[in-house]
Amino acid sequence: MSAISFRPWPRWLLLGCATLLSVSCRGDDPEAEGSSCGASGSNCGESGESGGDEEVGSDTTGTGTETGEGTETGEGTETGEGTETTGSEGDARIWGRFESGGPVLECGQVKDDWQAADGPLLRMAFDLCGDDMDALAQTIVANLDAIAARDGRALLVLYQGINLPESWLAQCETFALDSGDFQGDLCLPWDPSYQQLLGEALEGQLGPALAGHEALAGVYFTISTMTNGAEMHFRVERDSFPAEPEAGALTAAYLSVMDAYQAAFDAPIVFEAGHCIFDMPGADEADVDCDTPLALYHHARDNYGAAATGIALWNCAERFWHGPTASEDHVRPLLEEATADGVSMGCQTVGNFTNQACRFSDPAVGDYGTLMGVGQSATCIPTGGNDAEAACVDTLNWFAGASSQSPTSVALEGTWVESWSADTQPQTGINATSAACEAAVDVFAQPLP
Repeated sequence: MSAISFRPWPRWLLLGCATLLSVSCRGDDPEAEGSSCGASGSNCGESGESGGDEEVGSDTTGTGTETGEGTETGEGTETGEGTETTGSEGDARIWGRFESGGPVLECGQVKDDWQAADGPLLRMAFDLCGDDMDALAQTIVANLDAIAARDGRALLVLYQGINLPESWLAQCETFALDSGDFQGDLCLPWDPSYQQLLGEALEGQLGPALAGHEALAGVYFTISTMTNGAEMHFRVERDSFPAEPEAGALTAAYLSVMDAYQAAFDAPIVFEAGHCIFDMPGADEADVDCDTPLALYHHARDNYGAAATGIALWNCAERFWHGPTASEDHVRPLLEEATADGVSMGCQTVGNFTNQACRFSDPAVGDYGTLMGVGQSATCIPTGGNDAEAACVDTLNWFAGASSQSPTSVALEGTWVESWSADTQPQTGINATSAACEAAVDVFAQPLP
């Protein structure tokens, strides 16, 4: 294998850090999917912090919803009576209490500071080691070995988007992404050179290196047309993106990349499903592509089986799916179908509960405080109650299918949770300081055989 080399911090982290300080945000602004308000999921402000719809350097943050003083949300609506939320005997789905901590930032780095009960979300850029896929494989294996030494398991995500090796960009047709925090070139997803290079890297180098590793619980599907390299959203105007070489080429590219992931790894392949493609603020409904994510799900389920398929919400909060007026409710058909199929389903909360409970606020689901301020100085103005505990319990109960704050919210049956580092800290995190929150998290523990 090649010697491991070292590279500077990836663009998706540095851009996020710079942008946080320059964006203005008010607690009474209308909710806007393209904003960068509030506390970010980057490492800029809090060591090891990550998460949700505001994944490192992400261009979508902030609750932006004024909930008003003393909003009453009621006792909550039961949505899952009789639903088994802790799994059945021999349940093969991904279960676990993972931590979405800081990313691996250097080729060869072993990051072993996770505090969650079961393990971390292991994340790094696809070009972490430049063009050297063997070195990238070594880095992943070294991290999995460290996780296994602590009896842990990990979910692996390799960021694509603007994080592709330079040699790939030199061989493929590129698109210059300019989306808020994210500026750089990416390969068009249907480009044959990109498809070939990605397939060779996954099936020829990364997959074999990770085969049979006891600590690998699942692998995230990623593709070049992901704004931040990992989530399903691609925040560009559809008309500004190159035309498909033939009808259906975009969807076909997603299915082909899924085939490469499924062929490469002997672990379940999951994808972030909380968003649609080309979903820009003010976009024409006809331009927003929710069909491709749904087709991707059908393709994986039908060709590889439910046990090899999973979805995750990296903007996990009930406020996104409480009914037709909620900002992401157009994703509901995929979520309902995946729930009915009983596939693995993960929740990475839209913010941390410990310090950012207000980011779960919405009049339809609950008042956990109001977001005020700008960038790293943004803070939550509390309602006067135990907002962190309430946001944790309400959100995770909803995701587990136990109860809901709104009778029109989508009903789910989640199986794993990816907590922010702020929530998993032993002395200060709400997962540890609140027995009620800890119990809500523990619903996602691996069922006993």
